[in-house]
Amino acid sequence: MLKRMRSFLVLVMLLLTTTVSAQVTTASMSGKVVDASNESLIGATVRAVHTPTGTIYNTVTQSNGQYRFQNLRIGGPYTVEFSYVGFNPEKVSNINLVLGEDHTLNIVMKEDAQTLGEVLVVADRSSVISSNRTGAQEIITRDKMDKMPSLSHSLTDFTKLTPMSSGSNFAGTSYRFNNVTVDGASFNNSFGLSSSLGAAGTEPISLEALEQVQVMIAPYDVRNGAFTGAGINSVTKSGSNQWHASAYMYTKSPSMTGYRQKDDINTVTEFSNHQYGISLSGPIIKNKLFFYLNGEMDRQEKPVNYKPRATKNDEVTGEYSFADAQTLEQLSQFLQNKFDYNPGTYNVGSIPTEADRITARVDWNINQKNTLSVKYFYLKSFATNSPSTSGAPTNGRGANSYAIPFSSCYYRTNNNFNIVMADLVTNINDRMSNTLKVGYSALRDYRDMDGGFFPQVDILDGTSAGNAFTTFGTEVNSYNNMLNSDIYQIQDNFTWIIDKHQLTFGTQSDYRKFKNGYGYSFAGSWRYSSVDSFYEDANNYLAWKEAGADPATRPTTLATSFSQKYAVQGNGFPYAYVDILSLGFYVQDKWTVTPNLNLTLGLRIDTPIFLTDLDKNDEAAGLTFQGGEKIDVSKYPKTKPLLSPRLGVNWNVFGDGKLQVRGGTGIFSGTPPYVWLSNQAGNNGLLFGDLAKGRPFDGIALVTPTAADIKSSKMDLAVTDRDFKYPQLWKTNFAVDYSFGDGWIATVEMLYNKDLNAIYHRNIGLNDPVGYVQEGSGKERPFFATGVATDSKTGLDYPTGYYITDRTTNVIQMKNTSKGYSFYTTLQLQKNFYHGVMKGLYLNGSYSFGKSKSVTDGSSSVASSAWKYRPAVNPNVEETGYASGSFRGRLLLQAAYTAEWSKNASTSIGAIYQMYQPFRYSYTYNGDVNGDGQNMNDLIYIPKDRTDINIVPATGDERSADDIWKQIDAFIKQDNYLSKHRGEYAERNGAITPWAHQLDINITHDIKLPLKNGQVHTLRFSFDIANFLNLLNKDWGVKETTVYGSSSSPQYQFLTMTQAPTAANGYKPGFTMPLNNKKVVTDTFKDLNEQSSRWQMQFGIKYFF
Repeated sequence: MLKRMRSFLVLVMLLLTTTVSAQVTTASMSGKVVDASNESLIGATVRAVHTPTGTIYNTVTQSNGQYRFQNLRIGGPYTVEFSYVGFNPEKVSNINLVLGEDHTLNIVMKEDAQTLGEVLVVADRSSVISSNRTGAQEIITRDKMDKMPSLSHSLTDFTKLTPMSSGSNFAGTSYRFNNVTVDGASFNNSFGLSSSLGAAGTEPISLEALEQVQVMIAPYDVRNGAFTGAGINSVTKSGSNQWHASAYMYTKSPSMTGYRQKDDINTVTEFSNHQYGISLSGPIIKNKLFFYLNGEMDRQEKPVNYKPRATKNDEVTGEYSFADAQTLEQLSQFLQNKFDYNPGTYNVGSIPTEADRITARVDWNINQKNTLSVKYFYLKSFATNSPSTSGAPTNGRGANSYAIPFSSCYYRTNNNFNIVMADLVTNINDRMSNTLKVGYSALRDYRDMDGGFFPQVDILDGTSAGNAFTTFGTEVNSYNNMLNSDIYQIQDNFTWIIDKHQLTFGTQSDYRKFKNGYGYSFAGSWRYSSVDSFYEDANNYLAWKEAGADPATRPTTLATSFSQKYAVQGNGFPYAYVDILSLGFYVQDKWTVTPNLNLTLGLRIDTPIFLTDLDKNDEAAGLTFQGGEKIDVSKYPKTKPLLSPRLGVNWNVFGDGKLQVRGGTGIFSGTPPYVWLSNQAGNNGLLFGDLAKGRPFDGIALVTPTAADIKSSKMDLAVTDRDFKYPQLWKTNFAVDYSFGDGWIATVEMLYNKDLNAIYHRNIGLNDPVGYVQEGSGKERPFFATGVATDSKTGLDYPTGYYITDRTTNVIQMKNTSKGYSFYTTLQLQKNFYHGVMKGLYLNGSYSFGKSKSVTDGSSSVASSAWKYRPAVNPNVEETGYASGSFRGRLLLQAAYTAEWSKNASTSIGAIYQMYQPFRYSYTYNGDVNGDGQNMNDLIYIPKDRTDINIVPATGDERSADDIWKQIDAFIKQDNYLSKHRGEYAERNGAITPWAHQLDINITHDIKLPLKNGQVHTLRFSFDIANFLNLLNKDWGVKETTVYGSSSSPQYQFLTMTQAPTAANGYKPGFTMPLNNKKVVTDTFKDLNEQSSRWQMQFGIKYFF
């Protein structure tokens, strides 16, 4: 029955609905035609011509003198002609339309006796003043993309021009909840493994192929959906009646890279970065059929910034890590001699990334009523990555100032796709139009590596700080890691204009099929507190094996942690399958209340339906978890429609475009990263088993579990709450735009977001609290563990026995929360100089400020990681903290100027300056203070004084408790965040790095080459310079980062737990300030010794016509 229903629902979707991810890809034009007495002219003929393609649009004015063109191509130029019996014709030319704009063009026509001849008006105005504009958004035109600096040639280089952005986050909301589309096709990595399609460091589509980009944070048009962060909507170039072609190349190299920052002189590792592309467009049939084609390839060798110091006696400075080459070489020889395994090199100088892209488009003007557009997108790419930070030791696995990994644990992410989209636009008559979109996407992503198949081993530095030292073996997340995604999408919007009302009826849907392979630690993973500890453990195994390998005498492991999974069914690697159908319906009325006032009222209903049949786990269903919770891993959430009412307002106060008041309020429904939903299918206890009992290091990557192993194996489970809903956010926006002087526009914009259905994870596999930690706070931090053990090498305590059943480990439940919110304000001033001595100058300055609070950042794709990487006091309740994308303030200045030296030579200069704080971070303990089995997620209590903390020196530490307190107290006093929050728990992401100053510039010189046939070809030379300030002065442009942790691992740990809480000691933990290289940390921040702190240049050459 379920299979029949599923087939029926998919059929309904294909016949009736639209893609959830599709956004508006056209523009519109409207206005009013009156006579000299301001009387409406009824039945006046209005004719718009898209000059490049000769496409003609015709309409007539209605009873109120108003007219409207729907579904116009973006760009231009357009020429609009007005005619009426007894009146002179009027013509307006040079109109260019931006994505999503409703261009207002009002005309006063004069009678024949009043004026002789034709009047020519040149349209020249900003798109900020537009009746379609309600909430916060930014439009990036082709002209801006050509003039602004872009060293990575990525979409992010231009979406950052949105005032309320912070990296790929918008208004504090995580990038995971953005919706990225190109020509209506979904370019999200909707499964949630990254912010967009394409391997890390590569782009899914060539920037050369894009005509415009629109970033919408709060659009109140219900046609825009499937996001709670931002909708990032791009439209590709199209062909025209003229032939156009281009060939281009961009390159970066060590010779164009800075090596000095302040007094540090760094060695620039050899690397290369080349991008090549060609494009061609033109008519197949003039005024009828056009094509556009772009092909591009990237070849990159990215530098690795850190290298090992030669010996333990050498200093750790600049680009040199604490890990030393002498120790790493000895370790490599040991592995080769004892296990016949070559871990690779520890001197990785650069890592390769490649991408091949194709964008193709055909546009057909079938007749004056119908146009058809077909697009094709192709990508084949891979990126090489350093070891994952997932489950990493303190400060990550490197390469960094602490750790240097071997090349065997680097891995490649391969991302490939084929996407086809088709649009049919039908203008039925003057008042009715229809837009139909259909598409299919085949996405194929997988990982591979060069290091062979061998267990991953993390080795720490042997100190109480517990920093990483090195890693080798198969990266724990990469074995058989693959994702096949098939997405079917279809969209239909019907628009009907009735007097002052523009009614839109639409349906939206997509059908997604996922096949996911993921087996964390399938090759096994070990962690040791020191190199010596690893040697001893491995030698114990080898001696036992040499003595006959009697199971009864197998030595116990010295590893501080061990994990290895196996296939429960024993018939090959198991995969998870997830099918989801999303249905959407909406209705909207854009009501022109008066010529100056527009109201947009809409209602959208989105309904996700889970079509996957999941196997039942009777054993798991019979268990009782924390708080008496019962689960059923065979059931996904109930089908629940999500209602999203919206109201948008646009008021042109005086009717002259000088003062615009706009805004709106309404609900936005998004989609969760689908990987979070697939976790239930992949972690149901029926696919993988987890060997619970550790063993000394044996180098065995694939295991065949014994009956005893299976009996002692535990289930790692993930489940979604039955009442779970897709993310929903209530957005309220208010803005005022004021045009003054000769085209200056000042804007004040405020945006408030309130979570209705956000997402968080909790671990119901933990014990109910057995006590409460006494750490001086006077508050109750629950404690879950029932036992304690001591690391024989470091002497540090750690809790044991934290799981509620002996058959399960982590049981992660995904639920909703409504506790998050954000509030941001932007002040903006901008101007385009079209005339006079400053012609060609563009200025735009903005300052945005506010904050964003959330329950979780959702920083991982794995359910257990999404839970354990959320720093908290109580990891199982809805604690709010600062969102990782929350920023206090951001100053953004943009400028571009074109100087025309002659009719055949011009130079453009573009600049972007940002003042911002790079990332937020949390102060957490190094150690498992609450007994939940995790060492990095416990927010610290910041002691008021010596009596507020129990100091217990580590084994072998010669410092007294009072000496350690003086060091702790000195560190707290020098830290701006800690010193202001004594006597409190640190907040998640409560601290933030110092202000950074980034100035990037672009210099472009065009040489025009007139040909005898009248054509003009252009040769363009360009220089993009990142961090231009550092080029001017070695002390400028240098960013600061945290001494412990990083932007990718934002936990700062300066307190280490030496005594675990137990019932016997009244649940009172002991702490120390660890020694690192015989020193304690004294400063919160240090200079960031990476390329972003130094200047880098890119050279480009382009020939086009």
